[in-house]
Amino acid sequence: MNTKFGCLNFQNVKITKTCDVCVNPDIPCEFNDKSTMIKIMEYMALGKSIVQFDLKEGRFSAQEASLYAKKGSVKDFSEKILTIVNNGDLGKKMGDFGYRRVRDKLDWKYSIPSLLKAYEAVFQEVRNDLKIKNLDTQIPRK
Repeated sequence: MNTKFGCLNFQNVKITKTCDVCVNPDIPCEFNDKSTMIKIMEYMALGKSIVQFDLKEGRFSAQEASLYAKKGSVKDFSEKILTIVNNGDLGKKMGDFGYRRVRDKLDWKYSIPSLLKAYEAVFQEVRNDLKIKNLDTQIPRK
């Protein structure tokens, strides 16, 4: 058995592209509930349908690109996989949705304005703190 962890490399992308359904079997816990695993974004960018446990961030990211198993239910998880395997049209529809979601909503270019705004807010807070303490600073402004 060949098991790989982490982001998809070129060889793994070639293999993943041949899959009918991709899975995210991460066990429900506080960390996983608040984190989107990179593999979810990679699966969506490849236009793949997904099965994962029903976790907050996974659902937010994948939306209709995924079926969601009851938290911790391996039986429900496996049934969701079979649902997609036995219904190619559903899997295609889910994969197409995921691809469009990444392309049109989740691509990095859509994050840039929010990130710049957040960084500017942090720098402004630091500038204000330094002014209160009467310290000169050369923190760059945009």
